[in-house]
Amino acid sequence: MVIDLDRKSRVVLREGRLVAHRGSEVTVLWSDGSTDDVRLGVDEDHILLATATGGLRHRKFVDPIGTSELVRSSPAQAFAFALLDSSKPTSSKDLIARVKEAFTGDVSALWKRARPTFETNENIKTSGKGASLEYTWVGQAPLDAVSADIAAHIGERTTRDENTVTVKPEAGSAERRADAAPQVADGAIGGAVNSETTNKGRGSAHSAEDRQMHPAVELVRATSVSGQLPENWAGVLGSAMRNPLAAGLAVGSLSEDVLQAAVPALDRAALILQALPRDSKTIKAIDALQLAGPEGATALIDAAEAELRGLDSASARAQELRQAKDFLIRRLLSSPSVGLLSLDTVLRATREMETPKDAAKKGEWVAGVLAAVIGAMDQDSWKNLALQDKSAVARRLTSVPLNASGSRAHVLGWIWRNHPADLADEMWWRDVEFDDLAAVATTPLASALESDAIASTVVKPLVVKRLESATTRRQLLRSLAAPTALARVMDESDVQRAFDRVLRDDNIGRAWLVRLRNETRISELAHQVEALNRQAREMTELLGKAQEAVRLRDDRLHRMEEKLGEAAASTNELRESQSRQIRIDVMRAFAGLCAYVDGAADSQSAQRVRERVRRMAAREGLTPSGVPGRTEPYDPQRHDVIGEPPLPNTPVTVTGIGYAWGEGADEIVLVRALVERS
Repeated sequence: MVIDLDRKSRVVLREGRLVAHRGSEVTVLWSDGSTDDVRLGVDEDHILLATATGGLRHRKFVDPIGTSELVRSSPAQAFAFALLDSSKPTSSKDLIARVKEAFTGDVSALWKRARPTFETNENIKTSGKGASLEYTWVGQAPLDAVSADIAAHIGERTTRDENTVTVKPEAGSAERRADAAPQVADGAIGGAVNSETTNKGRGSAHSAEDRQMHPAVELVRATSVSGQLPENWAGVLGSAMRNPLAAGLAVGSLSEDVLQAAVPALDRAALILQALPRDSKTIKAIDALQLAGPEGATALIDAAEAELRGLDSASARAQELRQAKDFLIRRLLSSPSVGLLSLDTVLRATREMETPKDAAKKGEWVAGVLAAVIGAMDQDSWKNLALQDKSAVARRLTSVPLNASGSRAHVLGWIWRNHPADLADEMWWRDVEFDDLAAVATTPLASALESDAIASTVVKPLVVKRLESATTRRQLLRSLAAPTALARVMDESDVQRAFDRVLRDDNIGRAWLVRLRNETRISELAHQVEALNRQAREMTELLGKAQEAVRLRDDRLHRMEEKLGEAAASTNELRESQSRQIRIDVMRAFAGLCAYVDGAADSQSAQRVRERVRRMAAREGLTPSGVPGRTEPYDPQRHDVIGEPPLPNTPVTVTGIGYAWGEGADEIVLVRALVERS
């Protein structure tokens, strides 16, 4: 088979039988009887792909709801359909991966349960052992009558008027899914719907004399009469679900009595009723999400969006379909198990549900759905949620008020409990006013309002705004009576200014304020006097303790002075002894130098004497300063200049060396080097 898919929604637009192929170029006999040469792959808004007729991949595109149910109820058959998609030996790992494309549950567990039955299928050949075990489809015929039906229907369509619908009972399995190609007229599945024709036949199961009964209508009427589904119900269901809005409009011609008689036997086929564009107690009692499952519900929503995509938004037909879509979405999202849906699906489904006519009512309903879905999420799912999805949730919540029992408060409370940092973003508090915060300040959200981030960015500005906008005593006092989470951030100066402004022209209130201020002043003075007396008593006690401490300190000081006198006398003697020894050491070194010079003056050269003297100086820790003949910047601390002293750092020439003792910060210049201007 060749399937033509809408690139965005992945909805099947048409099907055909592959007649010939030359690589990616194929010849297709479409279901409308036309033949076309096409190239497989992606082409602008279309995806053309070839797949085995009746295989799991084919079924997934043609009937996603039925395929998901098939995997759940008959896993061995589903794995056999997956094997049919491959012409080569396939491992169990690959089979599991293919089934996962059509079913989001635990496929590995389904494989363990289905494997014994699967391997006994006479059309399946097993080869290899252990980890290398592989399966091959060897049957000469399809797994069931579905593939033969598809080929037969395509052949019949070539000779049938494309605006005629014929739904007839066929022999075969009652478990048949929607694998047949669309065979419908205008106003039904797979064809363009004429609004004039549809409106013309209100109250009748027929749209016009030249139109036959819509398959969904015939299915419901037949079931209401016989009390059981006809054999071809699965094919009609799958076909109708590709255009659920048209199916809903078609069954709208049926009375409530007919629906009530048919619903008990329709089971999953009751999904064709979900887009019925009117209130119905019979349909309201059906849990559409339980029938479709999360995957099927998402597929229904996608199909409804694709059905509207190609229509002129201003046309009467588009308006009818939009109304049907609104009913479909409400019925799906009103399910008690709506928490099983993904947040993305709910956001897409409710994107266009806000209408000016009853925006507040619909907004609260949408917020309730979001609260149910978010409340069922785990923390990781929210953490990994894209920022644009979080922003979309915030925008939906903005349309409803923030009150203690409302859905908006429930969502914010869930975020605060699980991801408190996210709630500091101002997008969650958009359009919130002082009274809204007061309404939730006594709920678990109070701790959020008291957090530093939210208190500074959300609570404080609204509190200041309320105090500044108060014009009467009642408004001001009601503001001051706000819960602690709000009152705690009220600044005294802001409150004072609010009183002065509100009571400026209010004689009664101003008199109260004057008396209150006088009484407050007297009370304050009394408190101040009491505080001063208490401080005086404390100071007297401290003074007595201080005097006693001074007496004890004087005693200790006298004793210390006596000890210091004794230590000073001893120290003076030691200092004199040490000073005398230092002078002796210096004079001994000087005497040795003099003796050497006197003895060497006549017998040794001046250069040798100079070197010996420098070594003796170095031994005593002296270092020469300056090199004769070298130019240096003038330093008054290290140089003696011949003549008028120049400015510091002026270049001078060394004529005689000096000596310093010590190093670094401890260096002492004993003899400054002799210099002259350069």
